[in-house]
Amino acid sequence: MAYGRLDVFWPEGQFMTFPLVENSISVGRSTGNTIALDTNTISRYHFSLSHDGQKTLITDMESANGTFVDGERLAPNTPRELDGGDEIQIGHLRIIYHQLDEMATQPVKVVEETTQRIEVAALAFRLDVIGPPAPFSPGAHMSAEVNITNTSTEAHRYRVEVTGMPAEWIRLDRTEILIDPDHSEQVLINFRPARRSESRPGDYKVQVHVTQTDKPEHKLDAQMIVRVLPFGGFGMALEKSVLNRGDRFRLHLHNQGSAPLPLTIVCRSRENALRFNLPTSQTTLMPGARFVVSGEAFPQKPVLWGKPRSHSFDVQVTSGDAAHFLAVARAKLIEKPTLPSWTPLALAGAAVVAVLLVVLLLAFLFRPVRPPQITAFNVNTAQVAQGEDVGLSWTVSDVSNLSLSVNSRVVIERISAETTGITLDTSGLVGNVVLELVAENGTQRTSAAQTLTVYQPLGTISLIAEPSQLVRYVVQNLSISWSAPGAVTTRLTGLEAFTNSALQSEFGAQGNITGLAGIADQPIRLVLFAEDSAGNQQEQALDIPVVNPECLPAGPPVTLYDGPDARYQVVGTIPSGVSVVVDAQDGSGQWLRARLQGGVSGWGVRSQFACAQTFNPADLVKELNVPALPPATPTVQPTLTPTLRPVTAAPAVTLTSSTLPQQSTPTVQPTAAG
Repeated sequence: MAYGRLDVFWPEGQFMTFPLVENSISVGRSTGNTIALDTNTISRYHFSLSHDGQKTLITDMESANGTFVDGERLAPNTPRELDGGDEIQIGHLRIIYHQLDEMATQPVKVVEETTQRIEVAALAFRLDVIGPPAPFSPGAHMSAEVNITNTSTEAHRYRVEVTGMPAEWIRLDRTEILIDPDHSEQVLINFRPARRSESRPGDYKVQVHVTQTDKPEHKLDAQMIVRVLPFGGFGMALEKSVLNRGDRFRLHLHNQGSAPLPLTIVCRSRENALRFNLPTSQTTLMPGARFVVSGEAFPQKPVLWGKPRSHSFDVQVTSGDAAHFLAVARAKLIEKPTLPSWTPLALAGAAVVAVLLVVLLLAFLFRPVRPPQITAFNVNTAQVAQGEDVGLSWTVSDVSNLSLSVNSRVVIERISAETTGITLDTSGLVGNVVLELVAENGTQRTSAAQTLTVYQPLGTISLIAEPSQLVRYVVQNLSISWSAPGAVTTRLTGLEAFTNSALQSEFGAQGNITGLAGIADQPIRLVLFAEDSAGNQQEQALDIPVVNPECLPAGPPVTLYDGPDARYQVVGTIPSGVSVVVDAQDGSGQWLRARLQGGVSGWGVRSQFACAQTFNPADLVKELNVPALPPATPTVQPTLTPTLRPVTAAPAVTLTSSTLPQQSTPTVQPTAAG
């Protein structure tokens, strides 16, 4: 198992990583080393590493140019302990030692105030998010915690996504997790920005999205601020380490860090035997930028005759950041005698030659100065996003010095005439930018200009809806706000599923819509489309869940009728403690329509219900088309039925002639009384 690793950076931008597994490792340019580095600026066997299970030691193996750890040169054959994050300089190579643990990530204890809890009453889970405890630099790693608590009575699976910074910087120990009821599980988020100059420092708004997989509309989002610090580092190398008198040395510089880096260049020789001519001793390089400094070394006391002499000198470059890192490149100047060894025997004849040389030298010194010329000045792109680098190149002649101005302000001066191009950082620029290259030769000067358009790129889009969830069958007001830094126009879709109100087709980079009334039947997906001045597009989606309005009996069971009146037929009863969905109110607002199982709906008195806090029953849609009241039942008056009772027959009467007139005598039959 590896106990560490070495990250090796070349001046031209090449990068290699070597895991450290063996307890004894040698580094140098020879193929016999454990790690062989192909460059002639280091020794065949330059330094070694040893590991005893607890600590790692570095030892310089009597290298020619020395081994520097954090700017300090090591004594040969004297071990020094490495702590992790140490910066090693050998030749023109820059090496970072990283100490590794067996665990890929470790939880970080933070104070309670850094924990944020996200919980929505309508959802059956909550989040507790603990952000990184401190800022960190690229190449290092930092952890954050997401604790998911299942507050329901069933096990659920949850999916975790993290956005807001480059995806390759983010590692999750698991993206999906099954959580039992009333249990919590932890997900570790590891942040590790790449140690490259394009790793932009600053505050990143990192979004954590947790979704219940069986109900994608159940989703919670949390935000944390992750601060990435800048890191420093540079590379340097001399094109030639052995110079003849009159040769110019070319020093290549490369800012390998992620922040602007001031550099100071100093040349020193042993016993102050040389003097130096540098066009500039200080410069500032943008992240990833390269620069070439051309200088010249002269003997303080030139030799006229005799044997050639060798003068060693060092070119030292010190960073102007807090690290004050020092890098050294060694070179050698070979001074050949101006005159041959037999010159003392021919001084007399040489006097004439010397006079002639003086005349020629004066003619050279007082020759007419030719005017400088810029035959080409080019920009590799006409349009660029703010913060990206732009390459400038040119072709000049008869020039002693160059300078570059941006919008009439000099940003780089004393550029060597041998430099043919630079990289320009556009972080502080916006709009139409005029780049002017000024060439000088003596008192004469000329210039050339190019125009560059720098546009603000799209930043992180935020889209917020209030309320964060809607309720079916309820008239609600929805407010939308958004921000899309860098956008020149935005479009919003998805509101047509909520309202029939006419909306603008386009908006600005920031905006809001308030008091938008409507009724939601299904979950709403809002999508904000943003476009910058260069035509680049970006979109941000926001899902608004929709829940049912639910009520239950406030006391005893509630009787439901076929219409909003007690005179309608009874269609069912809602038992105490049972929640039902209500989907309408009558015109008076005194009755609510509830849904029962089996598709049956009925009306109950509103005052007999206790409703959820997610809605106001007074905002339910009003149902005006209700069944007509049933006809009144007629009142039946009782009728009397006569009772026939029998009567006893009277005795027969015999009529005599003395009692009747004298007529024919009829016979009378007795009849029953009626």
